[in-house]
Amino acid sequence: MKTNRALFISFEGIDGSGKSTQVQMLYHYLLNSGHVAHLFREPGGTAISEKIRSILLDKANTEMTPTTEVLLYYASRNQLMTEKVLPALSRGEIVLMDRFVDSSFAYQGVGRGLGKRPLNFLTNFATGGKKPELTVLVDLPLETAEDRLSNKTLDRFESESRAFKERVRQGYLYLAKREPDRYLVLDGRLPPEEIFGVIKKRMNQLLGISD
Repeated sequence: MKTNRALFISFEGIDGSGKSTQVQMLYHYLLNSGHVAHLFREPGGTAISEKIRSILLDKANTEMTPTTEVLLYYASRNQLMTEKVLPALSRGEIVLMDRFVDSSFAYQGVGRGLGKRPLNFLTNFATGGKKPELTVLVDLPLETAEDRLSNKTLDRFESESRAFKERVRQGYLYLAKREPDRYLVLDGRLPPEEIFGVIKKRMNQLLGISD
């Protein structure tokens, strides 16, 4: 078992971007390299958070307001941070997140039009303002993402309008421009192995490993 420097890495992108594939590839790479690593998804990651996830993604919940939606996300997030993420980081382990607070800024802040102010408050309240050392944004055009989802049973967010999804995408790109040192923006249209090669190189830099 290798001694780890605690690292907190998030993966972001619109539905169909391929971010979940990439975070899984990185997770298995780290484990196979002997590192202690954890992979959590949002919403979810704990028994309580997974129950909240089922409410958030259920297409039957059409009457859910944007405020209810964002509060449920942050309730799930606080539980995950307190129960799993912060303890792992305190032990010097690596934590990978399949979505984190930037998803709320993109989906609820921009997509739902809630703005930054309430999300800034909720982020500090629920997470203590904890930010990842690296955020990987797998970006691709909306048309490509929708093609990838065409044979899938869609959840409440995947069923949203094209206008909503495009707002979310632009929200992500705005965040990436604001924090270029934290963000690694990759073209999701490239082959998965090529995308992962770039992620692996950046991860090894963070770990102090020479390629």
